[in-house]
Amino acid sequence: MRLIHLLCALLLVCTACAAPLPSTCTDGFTCTTLRVPLDHQRMDGPSLDLAVIASDNVDAPRGVLLMLAGGPGQPGVSLLPRIRNNIHPDVLREYRVVMFDQRGTGPKGIDCPALQGTVGGSDFLTPPGEAVDECAQRIGSGLGYYGTPDTVEDIELLRQHLKVDRLTLDGTSYGSFTAAQYGLKYPDHVQALVLDSVVPHKGFDPTGVDLMAATGGVLTAACRQDPACTTDPVADLAWLVQHGVSGTDLMESLSVASLNSVNPSLQGIPAILHAARNGDDAGLKELFQQTTSKGLSYDTLSAGLHMATLCSDLRFPWSGTTNRTAALDTAVRHLDPKRLYPYDVATAREQLMIQGCLRWPAARVSTYPAGQELLPRTLILHGSNDLFCPLVWARWEQAHARSARLVVVPGSGHSVQRDPRGQEAVRAFLLV
Repeated sequence: MRLIHLLCALLLVCTACAAPLPSTCTDGFTCTTLRVPLDHQRMDGPSLDLAVIASDNVDAPRGVLLMLAGGPGQPGVSLLPRIRNNIHPDVLREYRVVMFDQRGTGPKGIDCPALQGTVGGSDFLTPPGEAVDECAQRIGSGLGYYGTPDTVEDIELLRQHLKVDRLTLDGTSYGSFTAAQYGLKYPDHVQALVLDSVVPHKGFDPTGVDLMAATGGVLTAACRQDPACTTDPVADLAWLVQHGVSGTDLMESLSVASLNSVNPSLQGIPAILHAARNGDDAGLKELFQQTTSKGLSYDTLSAGLHMATLCSDLRFPWSGTTNRTAALDTAVRHLDPKRLYPYDVATAREQLMIQGCLRWPAARVSTYPAGQELLPRTLILHGSNDLFCPLVWARWEQAHARSARLVVVPGSGHSVQRDPRGQEAVRAFLLV
């Protein structure tokens, strides 16, 4: 097997192997497999096979449009039917649309049953320690090779395999982070970037301070947009957190509710919070059930890949120390409760990224390009009611891009391209 990998490296300039006999997997699209090294510094070492799907209009006049999924942990190939519905027909005609299963995702991705069953695709739910330990053991010695820089190098091999000089990248949520990192590393190979529901390319505080600080403004604005809202959802949310309702559960449910496919306007949420504060928690329990990420299948969003990537990508209070808990205690003591309102310090400490990565084995840490200004032409999309990614992240991204336009879609939630207004903004940008 190692000899085959080495031959591929020698025979192909792109140093990646693709299935020699592509098959048509859906009308107008062809599926192939891209072989990439687990460690891009060892081309003759262990490898991964990544599923790729590409539209058949190989000679599309405007080149390749690579759609990047979120998570981290979402696959690409199985999402194509849904994503295709979010792309304007004019864009589909002018571009060759490509998606792929990023390393660790999809049917051949990382499957950690215990972690999957308890947190699923969540960014917030507190993971059981034993589930985190079991997942790290399942991944084994390669767990340090699932950071975003590894995926960036996979994309570069994919570009070479597609035989194009430049890509247009469209990334949503975590996909926006991946797209921006590729743009920073390979600006000469980028035609344009679409960053939807931005995760800033500088990274973010894993305690969730920015998101907690933005929650009050989003809930207040959503209440103003709803004539039926006559209460103070921010005060009600704060009361619930202060009186024993899990802040991480609330963050999970309200964030999922802000998805465009669920309830982007957050209608009804203030009434649910107010009722729970007054002793009627039936609506809140139902909201938790409707919006939970627990049990989401690994090939829909891999909790193991999610953890492996975040623990590699993010910078934690304990970085460089041997006593992680003491370093976390110190960092938590310095958090400003006013910035966390309507949540609290306990919510910050118990979030998935903190509690999961606190136990995650020390491994390879992601390294990023020295230059931190995005050079390609860029469109940034953001929904005003997004409770996954705060608007301040999109504004930061705009300030650190040489040529970027920010479009904020009022009343829209996370993943703005599900909204016709977002689709039109992308059409106008890509077909200029």
